[in-house]
Amino acid sequence: MPIPETGQHLARELYAAATGSGAEVFEIAEDTARNLAAACDRLVEDLHAARSSGAVPTAVRGFGELASGRSLAHGFSRKGGEFLDTVLSFQQTALLFKAAYLAAGKHFDEAEAANRAALALIRPEPGV
Repeated sequence: MPIPETGQHLARELYAAATGSGAEVFEIAEDTARNLAAACDRLVEDLHAARSSGAVPTAVRGFGELASGRSLAHGFSRKGGEFLDTVLSFQQTALLFKAAYLAAGKHFDEAEAANRAALALIRPEPGV
């Protein structure tokens, strides 16, 4: 299942405006960019903690062996997977906004690193 849209499109448009490749222009002060990027980092960390809290929401048990129980377990397991995908999507969105803010503050190398991190969330590099 692809990760859901949670604002990634808007963040990409903002990044395009900050880098001059969009129809609009987006610029902010360097210190403001750093403060917003730090807030995005905290959000990514909090979401990572929620995603890796130890409980596995896709490991559903206790519904018995009847067909209805297996069906319920499967449905709840699927919902657990959707939860994980949604949290991952919010992490990616936060990193994309971080990239946009940093680019708007003229911190282009750091912005590109945030963009790479956002992509790596959904397409991990081989061997990592």
